[in-house]
Amino acid sequence: MVNLHIEIDGHRSLSVEGWKVLPDDRQQTMEVLGGTVVQDFGRLESGDKYSCTADFLRHDWESVKKIWNDRTLVSVKDQAGIIHTKMRVVVKGYSYVSHFPRCYKVNLEFWRV
Repeated sequence: MVNLHIEIDGHRSLSVEGWKVLPDDRQQTMEVLGGTVVQDFGRLESGDKYSCTADFLRHDWESVKKIWNDRTLVSVKDQAGIIHTKMRVVVKGYSYVSHFPRCYKVNLEFWRV
């Protein structure tokens, strides 16, 4: 069963959209004389980033904002019910939800550190 919300340290969103995983893959191509080579420093799962947009009521948004400001590492439960531990919350932007001034639409990233 897919949930239509996420939880950040127990603070539940009203909705969530666009959950994405940005893998940390440390390889790149490099042009050299006579061709191209691959420089590969591996893949670090601990460097993966997650992102989404979620709606929160004011009370939960204030708590999430405090977690972000204090740089507290927390658990994040995603739409599939998977719990990601020791995540840093990064707020990329936020706004009011149209016609609901006590509800915030928040663009988030979560980092493993």
